[in-house]
Formats: sequence, C-alpha cells, structure tokens
Amino acid sequence: MGLNIDVLFENKKVFNPDEKLMNANQGIWNLTNSSITFNNVRVQVSEVYYVTDDDQMRPDLIAYYRYSNQGRMGTLLKFNGYSNPFSLDTGQILYIPLEKSITDGFDSKKNLDKKGNTNSSPSNAFKKAQESKISKPSEGRKKYVENKIKNKPAQVLPPNMTQPGEQTVIRKDGKIIFAPSSGGGGYNKPSNL
Repeated sequence: MGLNIDVLFENKKVFNPDEKLMNANQGIWNLTNSSITFNNVRVQVSEVYYVTDDDQMRPDLIAYYRYSNQGRMGTLLKFNGYSNPFSLDTGQILYIPLEKSITDGFDSKKNLDKKGNTNSSPSNAFKKAQESKISKPSEGRKKYVENKIKNKPAQVLPPNMTQPGEQTVIRKDGKIIFAPSSGGGGYNKPSNL
C-alpha cells in the first residue's frame, strides 16, 4: 500500500467516474482545488518543531513522529505554507497543529462543498475575473473594432505597399513622381533645388 497524503485523498473531486477506480483510490484529481480550510476553525498548535538534520526534506517522518501517520505530511506542509517537501531544511520551524484542528479543517471544507461554496480559493476568484475579461471586450474596444471594419480598405496591406489600383511611380509633366497616393496628402511634389 502506498502513502495516502491526506490533502490529496480527503475532499477531492474525482473526475474519473469509474467506481472501481474510485474505490481503489485511483483517478484524476484537480490539484488546484483545496481539500482543507482553516477558516472558521479554532486551530490549536501542540508544539513548535525545529527541523533537524535527520528530518530535513522528510516531512513524512515528522508527520509519522507527531501523528503516527505519514499521510498527515500534506496538512503539515500546507499549514506551514510549504509547497515543496524538499525545501524543508535544518533549523526551519514547523507549527504542529492538533489532530482535532486538522479533522475540523477537513470537515469545514466538506461543509463548504455541501453548501455549494466551492469558490473558497482566491485563485478561483482571480481566474473567474480574468475569464470574464477575456469573454467580454470593453465598449471602447467594440467601438474601435466596428470603426475599423467600416473604414477598412479593399485589401489590408502594410503601409509601405500600394493598395489595389494604386501606382508607385507615375510621370507627370515630364517629371517622375514616387508614391503619389501615400499619406493621403496627394503626390510628393518635386523640390526646387
């Protein structure tokens, strides 16, 4: 049996609907959704723990020593703000929450999910705000695009190229005139040298 990290296996939504896989704790989890929240939970800390040489990069050992459950390493890391277990180094401080605080945190998240309030993560709110900006252009942008569509030339070309029907060089009164229609100001008049 493998290591069941609590924040990965409790309160996670499984996308794979196959009951056999779900019962075997297999499937696809959305790792961006939280499975625990300490909002509205009275959190109690049992001790302040200093990481030693023996348990640097080993939150599983610390969880085993403190909770007799290596799987609590997920909550231990989340509670202390660590996302990478290999970043634990000698001398760092870990706050060890009581087991009751951890179970209350999972229960609190479960209750939020039952109420339909699954948007407890600030990243979800940010993501929704960005999606609404993408799908809804501003009024100024709409007017600009409409104006461009109304006044668009027959063929869109870079400014250094002529439009269909334009000439780059013409002869007029025995003189050669370059780009007679560029810039909308008429042709380039020869200078009197």
